[in-house]
Amino acid sequence: MKVTLKQIAEKTGVSINTVSLALRGMSSISDETRERVVRAARELGYHKQLKTPAGRRNLCLVSTGMHLQDSYFYMEFYQLFLSYASAHGYTMLAMEAEYFQNNSAEIRERLEQSAIGGILSLGDMKEEMFQNLYQSGLPVVAVGARYYKSPVCTFIEDNQMAAHQAVRFLLESGYKRIGFAGSPLHSIAFSERYFAFRQACYTAGLSVRPDDEWLELMPEYGVAENERQILSRLDAGADLPEAFFCAHDLLAISMMKVFRQRGIRVPEDVALIGVDYNPIGQIMEPRLTSVDVCCRAQAEAAVRKLIAFIESGTYSPARILLPTVLRVGGTVQDRRKQDRG
Repeated sequence: MKVTLKQIAEKTGVSINTVSLALRGMSSISDETRERVVRAARELGYHKQLKTPAGRRNLCLVSTGMHLQDSYFYMEFYQLFLSYASAHGYTMLAMEAEYFQNNSAEIRERLEQSAIGGILSLGDMKEEMFQNLYQSGLPVVAVGARYYKSPVCTFIEDNQMAAHQAVRFLLESGYKRIGFAGSPLHSIAFSERYFAFRQACYTAGLSVRPDDEWLELMPEYGVAENERQILSRLDAGADLPEAFFCAHDLLAISMMKVFRQRGIRVPEDVALIGVDYNPIGQIMEPRLTSVDVCCRAQAEAAVRKLIAFIESGTYSPARILLPTVLRVGGTVQDRRKQDRG
C-alpha cells in the first residue's frame, strides 16, 4: 500500500507541508522535527518511495492560462526558461495556474509523480493559487510578480527604474505634459510603473492632469475592448497630453493604431513610450520606443537560482530587482530641435 505525506503528517502531528520540507532536507525545518518526520516515514515504509534530488530533473513552469497563451512576451520567457533548464540538464513542464485551485494534497502527489524538483511561477496569479503552489513543499522562484502571504524568492524588473527612465527621456526630449495609460489594478508591475511614474513627475516638478491618466485600459479586456475605450476618449473630445507613458507595449501599440485612424500622428502630435520591448512594437512604423525588461537576464537568473535551491537543499526568500534599459525607437521626437528652429 502506498504511503502518503498525509499519513506521515498525521503520525507526527505536523502539516503536510512540513513533512515535505523535512523529507527534502530543507533548512527551514528544525533538526528535531526533521528527525521525527524521517523516523515516522521509515516506520511507515515511505523511505522506499523517496527519490534522490538527482532523480528530480524536471522543473515546472506555472502561469495563468492567459499568460501562457500570449504568443509573444510570455512565450519568449517560456522559450528562455526551456533553454536554460536544458543547458543545466533539466527538463521543463508547463502547467496552468488554474490547476492549483485543486486540493493541495492532490497537487503534491501529482508533482511528486512527475519528479518535479522545483517550480517557476511566471506573472501574477491569485494569491490562493500561489499559496497552494508554495505549500507543495518544493522550492519556488517567482518571476514578474509579488506575493504578500508567502515568503518567496522573486525576480522582477526594476519598475521604478523603468518609469524614471521613460519620464527622464521625455523631459530631456522637451516634453512637459505627460500622461499614463494602463490600469494599476492589472498587476504588480502595472501598479509599480504607475506610482513610479507619478513619483518621477513629482520629482521633476510636473503636475499630472487627471484627464491625462487613462487608467481604464486593462490587458485582460482584450485588444478590441481597449481600442474601443481609446476611441471613446477621442470621440469625447479628449485633450491629449504631449506624450504617454504606457504600462506595456501592447497598450502603446493599440493607442498608435487608433490614433492613426483618427489622423493623430505619432510622434508629431503625441509621443509614446511602452514597457517590455515586445517584438511587435519593433516591427511597427514608427518603431516603438520601449523600456526593455530584459527577459533573458530574468529567465537565466531565475533558473540558476531555482536549480541552486534544488541541488543544495536550501531555500531563502528574497526580492531581486533587475535593471531595465531604454530602447529608443521612432515614437518620441526631440522637440528641443523644433523649439530652437
